[in-house]
Amino acid sequence: MLSMEFASTNMLLSSLLSTCAETASIAARLAACAREEFLQHFLHERSVSYARASIELRDHGGSAAVENGTGDLTLPVIEGELDGIATAWEAIECSALISFRDALDLDLPDDVFATLRRRIEDGVSALERLRLSGVM
Repeated sequence: MLSMEFASTNMLLSSLLSTCAETASIAARLAACAREEFLQHFLHERSVSYARASIELRDHGGSAAVENGTGDLTLPVIEGELDGIATAWEAIECSALISFRDALDLDLPDDVFATLRRRIEDGVSALERLRLSGVM
């Protein structure tokens, strides 16, 4: 039974690593498209935060082979133009945070649970800053 739990935890960590990598990449791409200085810095910070989350999850035993296909995390594009960068980011970050939250329902090692909890709190705090910034 222990090996089954270990395999499940590794699969979960791999999936979360994929989410972190894709979210970090999207934040970096959105930052490059943003015209407002606050939004550029904010999105760069979020990209770095998700890259750090990947490192933490790898430190907890996540596989370096990141899964492909977190299809929920895609950039909304309308006729080649990004429509509302801040709004698009809000949806992306919420999707990532939902993945973290859903993982909390599983029987995880305490250190993984604590990492996910911190990452959720960080993301919620970031969303609050974004909403209070007035760019939305």
